[in-house]
Formats: sequence, C-alpha cells, structure tokens
Amino acid sequence: MPNDMDPADIRIVVIGVGAIGSALLPRLLRMPFRVVTLVDGDRVEARNLERQELYAPVDVGSPKVQVAGSWARNAPVGPRVEVHDTFLDDRNAESIIAVHDIVADCTDDAHARRLIDRVCGDLGITLVSGAVHAGQGQVIVLHDEGPGEDISLEYLFPGRISMDQDGCDMRHVPLRTIDESAKRMALRIRQVLDHGPVVNGRIDLFDEASNAWASFEPPNA
Repeated sequence: MPNDMDPADIRIVVIGVGAIGSALLPRLLRMPFRVVTLVDGDRVEARNLERQELYAPVDVGSPKVQVAGSWARNAPVGPRVEVHDTFLDDRNAESIIAVHDIVADCTDDAHARRLIDRVCGDLGITLVSGAVHAGQGQVIVLHDEGPGEDISLEYLFPGRISMDQDGCDMRHVPLRTIDESAKRMALRIRQVLDHGPVVNGRIDLFDEASNAWASFEPPNA
C-alpha cells in the first residue's frame, strides 16, 4: 500500500467469508476504510453455524457474501460494503483485486492462495494472507511497501500443491485457532494502515497446544 495514502481512502477486499473471513470482518469494520468488499461464491451450510458466528439457521442456503454484507451494513459505523457472489479464479481475479489497495486472503484453497498472491504481486497490492490447519494458524504479509524483500508464497512454500491442501474441514480446527488467526490478520492490516512494523514475508505461526505465536523471518532475510 502506498505510504502516502490516507487510510480513509483505502479499499480492502476480503476473499473468503468462511471461518477466518467471518471472524475478521467485525474487526475490519472498526478500521477507517473507505470500502470493504467481500468475495465468496459459497452458500451457508448447517455445518457452518457452529463456527461462523455471522450466520444463523435462517441463512442456510443463502450466499455467504449477501448475509455477511447485510450484517456489516447494519453496523453502527463503518465503511461502504460491496459484495461479489463468486469464487475468485483466473477469469476474474485481476479485475476484482485491481480496484483495491489491500487484499485479505481468507480462503482455504492453496491454489486460490497462489493465484491471489500472484495477482497481488503483479499489481503491487498489499496482501495479508491467513490460513489454518488443525491446531495451527498462519499469517503472512506480502507485496507491501514496508521492509523486506518482495517475495511470493510459492517462494516461501515451494513445490506442488497436494490434494489435501485444497480445502480444510474447519470442524477439525479449534475455535481459538480461527479467532487468533483473524485477530493477527487484523493486527497486521492495522499496522499496514499505520505504516507500522510490517516485514514482507515474515511468517507468524500460532500453535493451539501452547496457545502462543511465533514469528519467523523469510529465507535470506
């Protein structure tokens, strides 16, 4: 994100409003964004209700972005909220991402994460990427104008993507891990807005067993 931008002019897009995205959204509404855009083609399922607090039984079958967008628009204060009821793919990724200044990647699909990262890198748009697996959470900031080399997710995690990396059964992820990951994403986004101590490629890892975060510098940092 350009260092001379007023936070009140910033547009952020949240890609994925499932477990992490729905936990992140309330925190974003407390920040001075101009626009928050939600992107997801999924529908609310009964199994989502236990872990995704934005959704109620009456919402089952409805587009997640429509329900989450309506909830966000009813907040006492907050930015304008826009929604795209679609999954991000090669056909629409650039057009959706290009009109934003920050991307919050809350998807649970490794191929989607690499696509988002590649488009953000090509366009020079700050990416805050969050992911969970079992009892671990991970948050990384990439392509920001802050310190650190401009590297990619593929550089950090080389190799082919296995089938078990596409999708994560959130029923196997502790609620605290999801909440901690959303909280850390919100912290990094706030630091990006404030031009604070954000390092490109630094990996923040949460461990459920120890209830603690650890940070790791990128290779060759």
